[in-house]
Order: sequence, then C-alpha cells, then structure tokens
Amino acid sequence: MAQDMNESSTIATSLDEIRNELNRTKLTASTMNFVVWIDDPDRRAWILERTAMLSDKYPSLTIVLDHTGECNEAVLTTGERAAPVEFTVQGERVQLDVSCIDAPAILGYVTALSKTGVPTILWWSGMKEASREIFYALLPSVSTLLFDSSGAARDASAMEKIIAFHQEHPEVELRDLAWMRLRPWQDVIANFFDDPQLQTEVYAIRRLFIASGSDSEAFYLGAWLAGSLGWTAAGRDAFTDRAGRTVTFERRRVGDIRRVQSICLDSAKSWYHGEVTEDPGVVRFWAEGEHAREPQLVPLRAIDNASLLERAVLETQPDELFESVLRAAAPLLG
Repeated sequence: MAQDMNESSTIATSLDEIRNELNRTKLTASTMNFVVWIDDPDRRAWILERTAMLSDKYPSLTIVLDHTGECNEAVLTTGERAAPVEFTVQGERVQLDVSCIDAPAILGYVTALSKTGVPTILWWSGMKEASREIFYALLPSVSTLLFDSSGAARDASAMEKIIAFHQEHPEVELRDLAWMRLRPWQDVIANFFDDPQLQTEVYAIRRLFIASGSDSEAFYLGAWLAGSLGWTAAGRDAFTDRAGRTVTFERRRVGDIRRVQSICLDSAKSWYHGEVTEDPGVVRFWAEGEHAREPQLVPLRAIDNASLLERAVLETQPDELFESVLRAAAPLLG
C-alpha cells in the first residue's frame, strides 16, 4: 500500500484491504493454510508457478511471502514507521511483497490471515542466513515444513542445514523434495536385486558410486541403501557393513541439477550398474563379473515437481523412512 503511516496502522489497513478482496469471491472451505516463502529471485517464477497449480487444485488459503524485491533507501521508513506492503489476491491466494518489513510484521500478517482449525504447511524455499529470524518467527505456527535441499544448490549445504534442524527440532514434521524425487530410483534398484540369486550378493558390496547433478540426491540414496543393507556411516566417504567391513562411498557431481545419473554397486566378484539412457525416463541396468547379467531397460517412473509438491503437502502421516534416512545421513555429512 502507498500510505505512509506507523507500523500498526499499516498492518491493520493492509489486512482490512486483503480481507475485503478475499470476501469478493465466494470461497470454499479451506483444508489447510499453505505458506510459501521466496527469497531467491532466480527461482521466484518457478515457485510461483507450482504454488498456483497446487492452490488452484485444492481448497486452501495460500499465503505467498515474496522477499525477492529491492528495498531501497527511498522506500524505507525510520523509527516506528513501516515500509508499505504491496499485495495481490486471487481466489484464496494472497501474495505479499514483504521485502521491506521485519519478522514480527510478517508474522502478524500470517497469523491474522491464516484460517483456524486447519494445518499450516510452510514451504521454505530460501536458505539465506538473513531469513533465519523470519523462519523461526513462523515456526511455532507451522505443522509441516517443506524444503527442497537441491532446489537451487548442487552442494550439500542445504541438506546439512536440514539435518541440523531435525536434530534440534525432532518434533517438527519435515518433507524434502530432494528425497521424494528418489522414489523411482529406489523402486528400480530394489527390483533389480529382487532376483533370489542376488539377494545374498548385495550383502557383499564393497563399493558404492553415485553420479548426480546435486549432492543431496547422492547422500540420500547412499543413506537409504545403508539403512536397507545394515551399513553404518563411517565418515563422509565410507560405511561399515554388518560384518565390520568397509564399503567405500564415492560420488561425482555431473548432469542436471536434482537428477541421479548413474549408480554402481561393486562386490569382490561382480559389478552392478545402472545409468540413465539418452531417454531420461529409462534406466539401463546390467551386471558384470561372476553374476553377469545382460543389460535390461527399466522405465524410470517420471515424477514432475508439481506432483511431488502435491504429495508432500497432502501427506498426513509422518514419513518414518525419511526420518531414519536423515539420521543415517547425519554422520555422512559430519
């Protein structure tokens, strides 16, 4: 809004105007509050597009907190005066430009607009240190936190923060899109080793190699395999199996961000490979050595980001497997 007034008046006036806009439409009963935080200009359009797809499909009050704008000195006010807040309302979706207001003011908007009696889900797409105060201000009102640890980063820095947060706040229900993207790979790996002749061979693995565009996928997939096979992390680059033997863990960053390119599991006598073909929806699996197997092409079930977001938001039960993988991954990342 363009008025220049004290903070409490600005918030009250803005809220009244937002409510008036919301009331212009006959609204359906919301099943959740979906709060979306954006502080990365490069990902803003991507996040807004997927947020709109979800809010158009399900009855929810969506509150987008857009912190990607410029807060120039000419716009800022001093003392008890607050910068104006611009907003748009479309159906049950409110988009607020919060680039120039502080954590208490942002919390005030979210608290006043959120519907009572329904869960509040926060999609926190930013990992900037400057946003920390706002994150912890919103946290007490949130029932589920949604992240994407490989959304914008190829390294494991975002995943390290998620693991640290989980250790400090184990009571908070978490979702990570980077983990959820791995379901097709988990399925094809499990099916490949479903052969009775190979079920004992998987416990003789001595080396794990994963090539991916982002580190999060490699660490998550490695931690999942470790939990499935009874390995224990022994530093960033190795596991210890049930018999106390070392399983080396090698990674290479290659290909598109957020995608696994290949995986190799090697025993003393055989080598098991899986890699994406020229068709990104197909994986070629084969084995060499004593347990050699001819290559086979396996469809890699496609999961688009909109579907992942939908599943993460609508899932009502804690993901116990994800929590166990987070615990297993913690020693890997140190």
